[in-house]
Amino acid sequence: MADSSVPTGAELVAELNDLLALDHDAVQAYSLAIGAISTAEYRDTLAGFRGDHQRHIDQLTQLIQTAGGVPVQLPHLPTGAFKLAVQALGTLGDDRAVLLTFKANEAQVRDKYRRHAARPHGTAVSTILRAAAADEERHYEWVQGALERMGVERGGLIDTVQDAVENIHARAADALESAGRRVAEAAERMRPGGG
Repeated sequence: MADSSVPTGAELVAELNDLLALDHDAVQAYSLAIGAISTAEYRDTLAGFRGDHQRHIDQLTQLIQTAGGVPVQLPHLPTGAFKLAVQALGTLGDDRAVLLTFKANEAQVRDKYRRHAARPHGTAVSTILRAAAADEERHYEWVQGALERMGVERGGLIDTVQDAVENIHARAADALESAGRRVAEAAERMRPGGG
């Protein structure tokens, strides 16, 4: 008998679709950052990270289809637009400004994957979520290190303000996305064959 705490059916599909939309959000934000960053090395690194998000999209799409669900192929509404706007503001500045805004978006992605990877899931889902969480941890650590090389000291004024922005950004996005996930789960339950 399956552990009742392991999400299945509509709950699993809604959870995976929430992460899928998160990766769609990230691909758009990465595209803006890549287009705005002037340092070729940073551009190349961000392009590689965007590739990680595309891989997550492909893997999550497959998991959702295997679970009998319909994968969403859109960013979160309305938080995806908000995240894109935050990243767009960063493109008005130099590389440091681009990476500071990028870091705020990446923190929410990292933390969300971390939470979902820690939940109980079947083996296939757990493997993919843990690998994606490790990717997000690596992305965040890279941007933190790049900012330090640009003179943004951990615990300094810019870093402290950035941490506050990250926390506000993440809480607002998580609350809205959680509500959207509940709606998606209810819709999935009503879909023929959506369990």
